[in-house]
Amino acid sequence: KVNKAIRETMRTAPERFGLYNNGITIVVTDFVPGEDGDIELIEPYVVNGCQTTRTIWEVCYEKLEAGGTGTAPDLESWRNKASQGVVITKIVKVGDYGEELGRDITRYTNSQNAVREKDFLALTTDFKTWASLMAERYEVYLEIQRGGWDSRRALQKQRPDIKQFTKEANAFDLIKVYGSGWLDEAGTAFGKNGPFLPNGAIFKRIMEPVDGDEESFGIDDLYAAYQLQHAADGFNFGRGAAKATRRQTRFLFYMVVLDLLKNVMTLSDMSPTRKGRTRALLKLLDEGQESAAQALLNTAIEVVDGYLTEGTDACVFDEPAYKTRFNYDLNAHLKWDKLGKSEEDCPRFRYLLAVNKVAMGQKVGGQLSIRETIRTAIVC
Repeated sequence: KVNKAIRETMRTAPERFGLYNNGITIVVTDFVPGEDGDIELIEPYVVNGCQTTRTIWEVCYEKLEAGGTGTAPDLESWRNKASQGVVITKIVKVGDYGEELGRDITRYTNSQNAVREKDFLALTTDFKTWASLMAERYEVYLEIQRGGWDSRRALQKQRPDIKQFTKEANAFDLIKVYGSGWLDEAGTAFGKNGPFLPNGAIFKRIMEPVDGDEESFGIDDLYAAYQLQHAADGFNFGRGAAKATRRQTRFLFYMVVLDLLKNVMTLSDMSPTRKGRTRALLKLLDEGQESAAQALLNTAIEVVDGYLTEGTDACVFDEPAYKTRFNYDLNAHLKWDKLGKSEEDCPRFRYLLAVNKVAMGQKVGGQLSIRETIRTAIVC
């Protein structure tokens, strides 16, 4: 409703925009006044008025760039009105207290649209750095602010001379991929957002080095999560999936992939720490390892499909918790924070996983076993 009103004002009364709109707030780490009166903003982020900014750009593009560059009377009239309009802009230098102050400004100045905790990722130093590294190393546009990718695509269309990204990922989505895969939090990832946001319990666990790793979560972990997410897209998960077994199980799939990989590494005397699994997965999903990668992914999808298929030996519909704790509510069971974690809580799932791990070690027709195929790929 608010965005519609902004667009209507821009279209019909741009000269009154500053009277009708609250304006925007931009936080910067610093700013440098220029000799010509311009001001250079260092690391600017719009923390209030993202939709306002985007709508102004879209309307101006529609009017002035998308075939509207003629001199028709109505267009000339709009140009004259727009030249009289203003956008009230507050620019705040946050300095050494950038993250905390930026979050507070975002929280307290957003009244037109409900602010989402996800929006705070753009104010976190690590995510700013990772966005740059994802672009430089992997040519992936990492969206750390709501609407960032849409704006980038529009800019690329207008400016063919700038870097043209064809791959993109949402930072928050990748955090949930990592949490469900590396930390076995598939149920929580499917059911909640809060624990994966800055200051959330799982977010804190992700950022803390464990398992003997000296390094904390970083760009390679984020890219491994992106690679896994991209690989999962090939199995068509989602509410509208043709297969009913894949409508609610994307996060469970991530968990199974990393569990199977961890098992291969353990049996191969490789250290299955989080960082170790990241390095192994990146090797596996690299070009030239398609056969090994597909072997792992296909085994994982067999586990997921089997678990969600009624009548199989180890299906979710026979889980004690599904029947008693959740009263036959599949959605609630799949959002359980203990989903798949132990034999005590999910005995059917753990049994199915164990059976497939054994099958991965079996040779067929003198060929390498799935386990050996994967091991060969990740030790090269």
